[in-house]
Amino acid sequence: MQNRIHHARLQSRRPLANQTVEYIFAHQEPELTFRPGQFLSMRVGEDADGNAALRSYSIASSPEQRGELRLVLRILEDGVGSRFFASLQTGDEVTFTGPMGFFVNDLSHPGDVVYVATGTGIAPIWPMLLETLARPETGRVELFWGLRHEEDLFWQAELASLTTKNPRLTTHIYLSQPRGFWRERGRIVPPVIEQLPSLQRPTFYLCGNGQMIEECKAALLSRGVERKRQIRTEAFFD
Repeated sequence: MQNRIHHARLQSRRPLANQTVEYIFAHQEPELTFRPGQFLSMRVGEDADGNAALRSYSIASSPEQRGELRLVLRILEDGVGSRFFASLQTGDEVTFTGPMGFFVNDLSHPGDVVYVATGTGIAPIWPMLLETLARPETGRVELFWGLRHEEDLFWQAELASLTTKNPRLTTHIYLSQPRGFWRERGRIVPPVIEQLPSLQRPTFYLCGNGQMIEECKAALLSRGVERKRQIRTEAFFD
């Protein structure tokens, strides 16, 4: 029910990386269902006129985690949503509408699947990745994740474990400005395009900053990838 107001309480939070925090909320609403990739519209305060200030946040947890919602956010000093989340204490109640959004997995994939994310754009990608890997599909699953520095990294152990358990999955984590040695250096668009000739009937899911999405989409289209059939996008704003 997209327009219905839902309630949840902060169960826990933990820092993941530089300015990046994970929030776990508990809810007791059996009718609250969602598809991996969807987002919530949460009330984070009021504007100058007393109207509700709303911000959208992708759900980073799987629908299989009943009664629980995970959000992964960058906490910035000048953000209305960031100030709201920074002030939350365990047990505090939040209200939101949703889930909503169309950035979700296709119901089936004819071939390989490529997920491309920057920063906390990995949040909706994570449950989408889990959903795809749980299907009886045989195509390769490639994850390209771009960050700036080593201190921006998180979920490394979780990704390593997931990759070990799923031979179909290959992860590529690129740092654009590493402070030390890092094997995969630079921006993620070039290596995504380099992989294109080896892919079989691929479907691309792009989530992150708008510049990356536009650049990657343009490069794919120029090489014959079909926009409507093979490319899904979600601009992600921290």
